[in-house]
Amino acid sequence: MNMKTFFLLLSLTILLFGCTKGQQYQNVDAKTFSTLIKNNEGIVLDVRTSQEYSRGHIEGSTLISTSDQKFVDKVKLLQKDKPLYIYCLTGSRSRSVANYLSKNGYSIIYNLQRGIIEWNQLGYPIVQSDVIAASSNKAYSNTEFQQLISGKLVLVDFHAPWCAPCKKLSPTIEKVKADYTGKANVEKVDIEVNKSLQTAYNVQSIPGLILFKSGKEVWRHIGVLTYEELSKILNQYL
Repeated sequence: MNMKTFFLLLSLTILLFGCTKGQQYQNVDAKTFSTLIKNNEGIVLDVRTSQEYSRGHIEGSTLISTSDQKFVDKVKLLQKDKPLYIYCLTGSRSRSVANYLSKNGYSIIYNLQRGIIEWNQLGYPIVQSDVIAASSNKAYSNTEFQQLISGKLVLVDFHAPWCAPCKKLSPTIEKVKADYTGKANVEKVDIEVNKSLQTAYNVQSIPGLILFKSGKEVWRHIGVLTYEELSKILNQYL
């Protein structure tokens, strides 16, 4: 299905179901949206273009643009057990995405009804950044990856450069890597350039952590962990 067809179907879905009692997401104003993202450990999703994102976005948000050809594949990697806070410029694109996700297994969704325009009007903070660059991380062959996980204890962090929760977890991963030198190997695998490994190891959401001992999976986790939580797991298998 091409992107034009996909969003045509989304628009039809809104017309048919968007105002029914079966709607599975909530439209909220900017004040409520701000309170929600401060008080919950959810995922803030920006669905605008990369150019719009670079000019100003909500801090900590994940960019998955509706104009991205890989949009469907990327949004499917968002955790289904976390609240989703979705926004765009005016609330139109985000409403379409909220409708789509609510019908594909995501149950806690909030849409910024009047978009980041209202957010800006109320003076809530935004940050600017460069457009996210394409991944330059290593692509592993199956043989290379088998060698990688063959050590006594290997923690693999499956992530993507556009994933905000992955960035949040990164300092913890780096600290674990430094503190467990000589005791456990810690490796980062970018799913953008390692699709075959993502499929082979059934990584359905990111960040996805898998712990291998002598080449066999002994533990896995989806989402952000604290250093204390992760080190406790590693210590159990040392």
